[in-house]
Formats: sequence, C-alpha cells, structure tokens
Amino acid sequence: MFPIVEKQQSDVWVVRVEKVNGKVQEYRCATEQQARQLALVLAPRPAA
Repeated sequence: MFPIVEKQQSDVWVVRVEKVNGKVQEYRCATEQQARQLALVLAPRPAA
C-alpha cells in the first residue's frame, strides 16, 4: 500500500503505511514537506 499523508490537530502531519500483515505504522512530522518526503521514501518500489 502507498503511504497516506494527512494533517492532524496542532499542525502535526501524519504518514500512515499499512504493512503486509495488516498493521498500520504511523510517522509524525512537523511540516507537510517533511511528511511528503518521508512518504516518497516509504512508498513501495516498482518491480523490475
């Protein structure tokens, strides 16, 4: 699954990644730019 970036209260940005086993990992960021860059790093790589 692709990471989901959303804004929460108090200007905290959250990146959510659903793992293969169904669990959700959350990463909190101070800015939208940080969250979007992290989402790019966490995005699945295309198969070669």
